[in-house]
Amino acid sequence: MKHLYFISNNLVSKANVIYPKSTTFNTVREKTMLNSKGEMKAVALTKYKVLDAIEVVYSSTYFSAMNTAKYIAEDKNIDIVLDSRLNERVVGELGCNEYRFLKGMQEHDFDYKLQNGESINEVKMRMTEFLYDVLINPEKNILIVTHNIALLSLMIKFCNQGFNLYDRLILDYEDEVIFDGVFHEMDLVEIIYDENEFVGIKRLI
Repeated sequence: MKHLYFISNNLVSKANVIYPKSTTFNTVREKTMLNSKGEMKAVALTKYKVLDAIEVVYSSTYFSAMNTAKYIAEDKNIDIVLDSRLNERVVGELGCNEYRFLKGMQEHDFDYKLQNGESINEVKMRMTEFLYDVLINPEKNILIVTHNIALLSLMIKFCNQGFNLYDRLILDYEDEVIFDGVFHEMDLVEIIYDENEFVGIKRLI
């Protein structure tokens, strides 16, 4: 059995960091750090029994993901493998629109995207490509640090889809809620394969 543990640590810093004027929105997102509570949550992962047998750690190239991955990697004395396919969905040109407009549109239309941005289906494609690459590797217990929309995009591959009373996307697998329409402080989802055959998915945090 192969156990893949996908983590999204959503506790990023709100500190007002002043970047050069030429810095793009996507670059700012990539460089955003965890806040102090996010760091504590990341440290706490080293005490989480289900992650005791981790053999390899993958991370997106975002600072917040690497800062989450480093504690388990240091605790297990293993390397962090960076992979840009785990990066967050590229927003694109928001223009006069608010971020929540994009989120709402994409939850109802997985092909919708802004100029220079990515759709949910495009993110699912690169996340799935990453997943299949990992499945052919020998490691059985794998930690993968990514981001909330990227993780959501992958979960759509396995889960039933619906909407709650607030018209927010919800996902379930075998009557267990995997995504309830809200991004939590930290999301930890386990995906299980046996001989490269999908077995199941469950939410741990």
